Amino acid sequence: MKTLTLALALTALPVSALAEGDPPLGADAFEALVQGKTMDTRNSGGLYGVETFLPGRRAIWRDATQCLEGTWRAEGDMICFDYIGEPKPYCWSYHDRGGWLMARLDGDRATGPILLYPSRDFVTCDGFPVS
Repeated sequence: MKTLTLALALTALPVSALAEGDPPLGADAFEALVQGKTMDTRNSGGLYGVETFLPGRRAIWRDATQCLEGTWRAEGDMICFDYIGEPKPYCWSYHDRGGWLMARLDGDRATGPILLYPSRDFVTCDGFPVS
């Protein structure tokens, strides 16, 4: 409940106040925080996906309509995901929030952040076609 309350409070903050002067995580720090974990992904509308981070910088993303397997890599200050069958990478800046992460697509502070919280689930693509 505390996590949900915190998340709701953060989404009410001005977007520019979040991560101001806060450098994004580098690849090694990101890997140390997520490897072997699954993270629920939320935006202002609530939970919209879940991702499992596997050894070797591999990841499995799953939402209500698709399941994507791929890898991630550092590109500048961002972490980019190259999913099988997707024409271009998805790049995010990630910020450690002490037990959870905040991310911005393409590092764009003008857009609302997404919030990633540890999950007890493990994502597979069972039941979804994989490219």
